[in-house]
Amino acid sequence: MDGDITGKAERFSRLRKLQNIVDGSFLFRLASFFIRYFLGIPAMFLLGKLVYHLRIKGKHNFRDIKGAMIAANHCQFIEPGFAMMISSPRKIICGASEKNVTRISIGWLTRLLGAFGIPNENPLSIASYIKETLRRGLLILFYPEGKLSWRSQTPGPFSEGFFLFAMLNNVPVLPLTEVLHERPIRRILPWWPPRTTFVLGAPVYPDHFKHPGLSRRKQIHSMSEHVRSVIIDTIKNEGGCETLPERRGPN
Repeated sequence: MDGDITGKAERFSRLRKLQNIVDGSFLFRLASFFIRYFLGIPAMFLLGKLVYHLRIKGKHNFRDIKGAMIAANHCQFIEPGFAMMISSPRKIICGASEKNVTRISIGWLTRLLGAFGIPNENPLSIASYIKETLRRGLLILFYPEGKLSWRSQTPGPFSEGFFLFAMLNNVPVLPLTEVLHERPIRRILPWWPPRTTFVLGAPVYPDHFKHPGLSRRKQIHSMSEHVRSVIIDTIKNEGGCETLPERRGPN
């Protein structure tokens, strides 16, 4: 019995450490604010304009939205930084694997920039944290594919866990589509990144999928499939390049 209590206490302590981006100490939150708004966002703006030829569409869809979740396709490592810039001045936090926020080398910076850890053993244990974060009017970014598909414009199957949180908290999900375009400079410098466009879609509300006689599981599945179809259609309509030479499947 004592062992169970001790184990639960350790897990709770670890969970709080993983999630201190929202409810950490005053000094942590102050450092996070400084790094985010005075270093991270300006750096992403310059990098986006100078290297990625970044374009952003649909920012008006943030209007009148308080707490919400953002579902994005996952095809470049730098995406969370761009999402932080796109949502500014709104604060966005991003779900990350436990190892990425606990590693000694860079975990502290990952948390300061807005990542929260998803425990390996019991990922649903973040439910109360998600609820409080949304209550405070923050935006939560997640990647339903789970794994990065490098420079791919064909989103893989979606995991439906985060859509469950949207349904339980009755908050909208905004599709954020990353569209990649080939560019002439890559003929000379093939390692140069593709031109990148982010399109923020209209909010998708859970109530649209709540039909009498339809189970919660099917409601969540329908919502997930709808968001995925929005992202796929946006890539197609924006002319996303599906033949980038370095594209590959989930890592």
